Amino acid sequence: MVSRILALVAFLALAHVCEFAQITNLPGAPNVNFKQYSGYYNVGTKKNHMLHYWFVESQGNPATDPVLLWLTGGPGCSGLSALLTEWGPWNVNKDGATLSNNPYSWNKNASILTLEAPAGVGYSYATDNNISTGDDQTASENWEALTLFFQEFTQYKGNDFYVTGESYGGIYVPTLVQTILDRQDQYHINIKGLAIGNGCVSENEGVDSLVNFLYHHGVVDEAKWQHMKTSCCHNDTDACPWHSFSEFSSCGEFVEATQQTAWNGGLNPYNMYADCVSYSASFRFAMEYERRFNKKYTPEVLGTVPCLDESPVTNYLNRQDVRKALGIPSSLPQWSICSNAISYGYKRQYGDMTSRVLNAVNNNNLKMMLYNGDVDLACNALMGQRFTDKLGLTLSKKKTHFTVQGQIGGYVTQYKGGQVTFATARGAGHMVPTDKPAVAEHLIHSFLFNKAF
Repeated sequence: MVSRILALVAFLALAHVCEFAQITNLPGAPNVNFKQYSGYYNVGTKKNHMLHYWFVESQGNPATDPVLLWLTGGPGCSGLSALLTEWGPWNVNKDGATLSNNPYSWNKNASILTLEAPAGVGYSYATDNNISTGDDQTASENWEALTLFFQEFTQYKGNDFYVTGESYGGIYVPTLVQTILDRQDQYHINIKGLAIGNGCVSENEGVDSLVNFLYHHGVVDEAKWQHMKTSCCHNDTDACPWHSFSEFSSCGEFVEATQQTAWNGGLNPYNMYADCVSYSASFRFAMEYERRFNKKYTPEVLGTVPCLDESPVTNYLNRQDVRKALGIPSSLPQWSICSNAISYGYKRQYGDMTSRVLNAVNNNNLKMMLYNGDVDLACNALMGQRFTDKLGLTLSKKKTHFTVQGQIGGYVTQYKGGQVTFATARGAGHMVPTDKPAVAEHLIHSFLFNKAF
C-alpha cells in the first residue's frame, strides 16, 4: 500500500512539470508506423519556462535504438523546422497544409527528441514573459528538460544517448554535453557522443576561415587580396588573424566588406551556389545578419530579404488543427521559425568550444562528429576542418572521399582511432539534410552505429 502511495505521489509530482500527449492524428500527414508525442517541460530556477518538445520514436527497434536530442541554433530558432524540412520522418509540402514521407529520415533507426529552446522560441514560452537567457542558462534548462524526458519515458533511460544540433548548435551542443557530464551525480544520462552540423564552434575561426573561403571560391578581387596579404598578413593568409583587426583600419574594413559579400551581396549565405528566393521575408536570414553585424538588414541587391522560403513550414505549424494535435495552448501567438527577441537579448558567453569538446572526447571518451555542407557561408566547412584539426588529436584517417548511391558524397577525416570525425557533404549548404538527404542519413548512420564512412 505504501509503495502504491509513493508511486502516486511521484506521478503527480511529474505531472506538475510535464504536459504530454501522444499524437494520434497529425493533420495532413501520411500514416506512420511509430509513436510520437508532443508536450512541455517546466524548467528554470523559478519554474517559469515551458519548453515545448516533439518526440518521434524509432521506426526500427525503439527498445534498443539510440535516442537523439536535436537543438537548432540561432540562437532563437526552432528545431521544428528541422523536423519538418531536414531529417524528420516527413517533409512539409509547398502547400503548407500537408506532409510527405521522407525516405531518408533519421528516425528510421533512432528515436529523436526535438526541443524548442530556449523559452521564447517557437511554441516554448515563459509563464511570466521573462525570456532573458544565455549560454549557461540554456544549457542548464535543456539538461533539466532531459531529466524530465527520461522520467517521462523511462523505457529509454538505458539507451545510448546523443546530443545533436546545427548552426549555433555548435555552442548549444557542447555546453549541454558539459552540463550533462558535470551533473552525472545528480542524474545519470547514458550519453555516448555528440554530432554537430555546420556548427559555429569558434567565433574567431569563423571570421578567419570565411575570408579565406570566399577568396578561394573566386569571390574576392585578386589585386585587393594580394594587397591585403602583404599589408595585413605578412604574406601568410592561412594563419592571418582576420578577426583581430580594428573595424576602422584598412584591414578591418576589408574583412567587413568581405563578410558583407556573403551576407549582403546577393549570394545565398546558406548555400552559395543555390538561387535566392524571396517568396517571404526570411526571419532566419534577417536575424542572423543583424546578430553578426549589429545593424538592420538593408538589401542592396535583391530588394527583399532573400534566400529562404519559410512559408510552408510556418503555415503548417500555424494550422489550428495542427496546434490542437500538438497540444499547443490557444493563448500562445503564432509560431515563428526564429525569435528576434531571443536573438537580441541572448547572452553569448562563449566564443569557442575547444575546451568542452576536448573534455568530452579525452576525459569522458565520447564520440564526436562535425559535419559541414561544403558550400555554406554561414558556418563554413573550412572553419569546421580547422577547428577539428586544432584540437590536437592524433590523426587516424587522412581525408578521403566516401560514396553514397554511387557518387562521391563528401570527404571524411578521423582522429583518435575514429573517435572524432570531421566530414563534408559535397554540394550541401547550411542545412545538409535538406540539400543532401541521402548523404546526411549516411553520415549519421555511420556515426551512430560505428560503420565505415
